[in-house]
Amino acid sequence: MKILVGLQKSLIKTDNTELLKALIDLYSFKIPGAEYSPAYKRRRWDGKQHFITKAGVFRTGLLSRLLNDLKKIDCTPELEKPVITDTNLKDHQIEGFTYYDYQEDLIQTSLAMQRCIIKSPTGSGKTLILAGMIKALEGRKMVVLFSQKQLLTQTYDFLSETCGIKNVGLCYGDGYIYGDIMLCTVQSIEKILDTHLEEAEALFIDEAHEFSNGKNTLAAIQSFPKALYRFGLTATPPSDNLRLYNLEGATGPINEAVTTLNLVEDGTLTKPIIQLIDQKYEANGHDDTLDFQGVYEEYVVCNKRRNNSIKDIVNGIRENNKSARILILTKSLDHGRTLEELIGGQCEFLEGADSIKERYSAISRFREFEGCSVLIGTKILQTGINIQEITHLINARGMKSDIATIQALGRALRKHESKEVVYVYDFMDKEHYLRDHSKARKRHYEREGHTVNIIK
Repeated sequence: MKILVGLQKSLIKTDNTELLKALIDLYSFKIPGAEYSPAYKRRRWDGKQHFITKAGVFRTGLLSRLLNDLKKIDCTPELEKPVITDTNLKDHQIEGFTYYDYQEDLIQTSLAMQRCIIKSPTGSGKTLILAGMIKALEGRKMVVLFSQKQLLTQTYDFLSETCGIKNVGLCYGDGYIYGDIMLCTVQSIEKILDTHLEEAEALFIDEAHEFSNGKNTLAAIQSFPKALYRFGLTATPPSDNLRLYNLEGATGPINEAVTTLNLVEDGTLTKPIIQLIDQKYEANGHDDTLDFQGVYEEYVVCNKRRNNSIKDIVNGIRENNKSARILILTKSLDHGRTLEELIGGQCEFLEGADSIKERYSAISRFREFEGCSVLIGTKILQTGINIQEITHLINARGMKSDIATIQALGRALRKHESKEVVYVYDFMDKEHYLRDHSKARKRHYEREGHTVNIIK
């Protein structure tokens, strides 16, 4: 067997048709809901996504995974790779910063691998890792993709002002500044196609899990044909095979140097005290007659007992900690507004429609208020927001996603002089759908190495 390795796609060449068929089957996964597709019903499609084609073509980022699978059957294919001469790296040190050992390790190993998913916990300094890698690759055209303009502008300021990296540009909405190192939201990627699509030699994907599904996001990270260096950065790589293989295919294997528990144990992150509030089952069978949205609306968004429990938690914190900073995450705008009105006092509510200026102003008021303050937000506060002062986190949502759960927890783990531990409140709901979601969140917390207490 021979594998012809390209920058974006590779080709398996073999006379062993049975082995190729076995690999195709191994790298094929059923797409949820495929059975409802007209093509599936007409038997024109098997309902699966195939990561290796019948001709043996696959995304090069899956090469390491494929080689490991072949090794299990004592198969060592011959690799035919393109000759790469442009591998000279510069000093990745940045004045004013000293890397932690795990940051140094991730920078060096990732650059040596040339393509990988850099897995590093929220609060571990992924932006500094990104800066060090950009510094090492200086002199090349680069693209850094973002899912949110707020993450882009924060990173732009950090790279250009704090780290002193030159020739950094940005592109989002109406904002555009040219630079050989172009920071761009996926929504505005068409603006850099003429300057960077064919010329970029390095591609970085911030919060890479956000790009692992979806027609436009996936197409974006599969582009840039000359990018020898391809990296995704995330604390939470996808756990399901479809999204994980999508992301690995575009970038490469997971590269991890440290876990959240490691950073808590060595004092780099704050220890969380996680408490799941045991909720009384209120539906009395009525939940079986509703779909998920109906259950969520009635027993999360409009659940007076549950919402009053959140209010009581906030009031208890206010009584015992006059300088507490409480972050509450909701799934819907309606739930956020309901809690804002119910809680009262110094309480800010952020939503996606708010401008960046409005978001920064609200966060500043939350941080700088002399007494206890509350910040409520939806998904915009789940990822990329750096508020070290958070002392209490209330996850008011009823979601099962491991990514959403761990990303939310990560908002509160950053170290700050105002706290020795951070208190996390979640809910053990009992209604249909919600029950399984609560159990899943408990597993996600425990999988990260955290102790979870059930509060009756």
